[in-house]
Amino acid sequence: MGNVRLYGATSGYTELAPPAVAPDGVLSLPSGTGTIATQSYVDTSSAAAGGLVHINTTTFTAVSSVSLDDVFSADYENYKIIMTLFNSSTALTYMRLRASGSDLTSTTYSFAVARISSQGSLTATNWGESFNYWQALLAHDSANIYQSGEYLITKPFIAERTSVIGDYDVTQAIASYAQRRFGHWSSNSQVSYDGFTIYPSGGNITGTIRVYGYANGA
Repeated sequence: MGNVRLYGATSGYTELAPPAVAPDGVLSLPSGTGTIATQSYVDTSSAAAGGLVHINTTTFTAVSSVSLDDVFSADYENYKIIMTLFNSSTALTYMRLRASGSDLTSTTYSFAVARISSQGSLTATNWGESFNYWQALLAHDSANIYQSGEYLITKPFIAERTSVIGDYDVTQAIASYAQRRFGHWSSNSQVSYDGFTIYPSGGNITGTIRVYGYANGA
């Protein structure tokens, strides 16, 4: 059994630790008149140390784009984005940052993506600078292929340079063939953003996007 906290009428508490040897994990209270009140308690020590906090899950089916607003805020400096997608056609997946419901479309995006396949090849696949979107956060060579990616996005809400590092898996229709791609994406616009848009270069996308905040440790 864990420690027991006795809260005061207005503020403060006293914490009682159980003995070193506890026979059965039972808390015995003295008999007599009186009342026992319960109070909810959430231990935030793990979050304060830098844990992940779930912010948003968005699921979508056969859409040409999906926008997530108000997922970045002053509460967290850095975020994790996890995406799983199917695309109806051969396509790259693009991303734009958003502020107040509008995409950033100025030519401030840069990116570099490399690919390693199960056949042992390592290839630089997508790169560029001065684009008006980030390219190839997910990519594949034919339609209806399962893809999953994990990305760390740093300081999107702070008016500084925003960058993304991440990698993703692509499982091809060809038996026993898979790809893993990894990359870096950055924007030097130095604007505060509260969201982002994901859209394919062609066709529709179906999938799930989850956003987590990295709690700011001491």
